Amino acid sequence: MGDPRAIDPLIEALKDEDVMVRQAAASALGNIGDSRAIEALAEALKDKDWSVRWQAAPALGSIGDSRAIEALTEALKDEDHMVRRQAALALGRISDTKTTEPLTDLASKDEDRWVREAAAESLGRIGDPKAVDHLIEALKDGHYGVRWRASQALGKIGDPKAIEPLTHLAAQDESEAVRKMAAEALEKLGAS
Repeated sequence: MGDPRAIDPLIEALKDEDVMVRQAAASALGNIGDSRAIEALAEALKDKDWSVRWQAAPALGSIGDSRAIEALTEALKDEDHMVRRQAALALGRISDTKTTEPLTDLASKDEDRWVREAAAESLGRIGDPKAVDHLIEALKDGHYGVRWRASQALGKIGDPKAIEPLTHLAAQDESEAVRKMAAEALEKLGAS
């Protein structure tokens, strides 16, 4: 954790003309982790440059305050997939069940597989049983990384409803990594 005296100058640096300065300020505020930066970082999620938004999202996740949920949820709709991914991961770090619905939408509907993976990972961190049906559906995703993350998340949530689909995945998925993760999830569920 950094020096809290740096907060005000870093918040001011989020308004600098130079994009690199704004990026560095957002990153530094996340490293310091002081909740006084939440409002300024939420505003940075609207920066015209994607890379500043990309830095602001994980900074808010590092602070871990639920006051950032609204801004991060809005960032799930960002035009840039890297920003959406970072916003999804940040919401997982905050770990509030209020974010289950927007994350389940992202896990199943986003066109970018990295974003779908991040959403599934965050749903596992949050652990809300309301995500189980959506994660079971994500086990059918066309990309192995999404299936892997969904398996992992289902293992963390621990709902017995996932046993049958995970058993199928552990036996038949084309990816060895996915089969292994599905087996590990089943072990956590006590069904191995």
